[in-house]
Amino acid sequence: MQPAITEVDITALLQPRQGWLSKLGGGQETGSKWNKRWFVLRDNVLMYFQAPRDFLGFRDKPNGVVLLDECNVRLRDDKSMGRPFTFVLSHAMGDAPLVLAAETEKEMHEWMQAIRTSRMCIADPAAANMLEENRRVSADAELDSARDKRTDPEAELSRIESELESVQGEHRQLELEKESAEKQLKELMARFKLRKALLHWRHRKLTLSFRSLVSMVFRTRIEEARRLKETALRRVASMDAEIARATSERQRAEAAKRKSDEMLSKELQLRKEGEAELKEAQRALASDTERADAAKEQASRLKSAGAKTAFSEREKDEILARLEELQQVTAETDQLQLQLKRRF
Repeated sequence: MQPAITEVDITALLQPRQGWLSKLGGGQETGSKWNKRWFVLRDNVLMYFQAPRDFLGFRDKPNGVVLLDECNVRLRDDKSMGRPFTFVLSHAMGDAPLVLAAETEKEMHEWMQAIRTSRMCIADPAAANMLEENRRVSADAELDSARDKRTDPEAELSRIESELESVQGEHRQLELEKESAEKQLKELMARFKLRKALLHWRHRKLTLSFRSLVSMVFRTRIEEARRLKETALRRVASMDAEIARATSERQRAEAAKRKSDEMLSKELQLRKEGEAELKEAQRALASDTERADAAKEQASRLKSAGAKTAFSEREKDEILARLEELQQVTAETDQLQLQLKRRF
């Protein structure tokens, strides 16, 4: 009889295994075409897919499924196919065997051990050579042993129901405690809001009282400060007005200065022009004076030479014209001198 399975073995049985294996095509051990597939071992079912991306859960549709109930696992002795790490899965019911090959010897032994330790599979290597009747007798014996160890379902059901009732009672108690806590929380929130409103009202009242007290105690100082502030504001306004007046006077002075500078430049220019005109008049006067002196000398020379005192009409006219020009030049000279005196 095969040994009993412990809890550690059961935990190991539930662990899935998956990886790449090569499968001999055609369902016969004598085939020649190998196909690389992604195999997944879950409980007593061995599935294979085209690639790992095709396996996302138990609801996926695999390319093939192998049930491991009463499955025999053995090594394949024939290594002429170029696959040294080959093992065979066969069933006693006469199904076609499945020939698989791993990449390494370690992977081959791991897969064989995983399949042997899967649920409802023949785990003892010696059982592969047992007759069908002997395996059935061993399985019946293990089944009877499991039935003897199994507890009464009614008692188990009543125990589960009692545990369920206790859990439901605890749940109801927790619901009541939750409702009570929510009620207390609402009361606390209402008290907190009321206390907050009272504190806000008290703070406002204290602020107003403090302001009125400060106004009463420091009234004289506040009035004195206001009076000083008004005086300072008046002085500032007066100073602003004075600054505005000084600014306007300064602007006027700057304008007068600019005008004076312009007049001074004009005066200098006029003085230069007057000096030039005066020099020109003086030169003209000196020329006329020289001409007059020359005429007088000429007349005295003529008179001393015994010339006639009587002049012709033409000479008289020339002398009169020269006298008029001399008088006009003298008058212009006097006028220019008078203008220059008035200017300076």
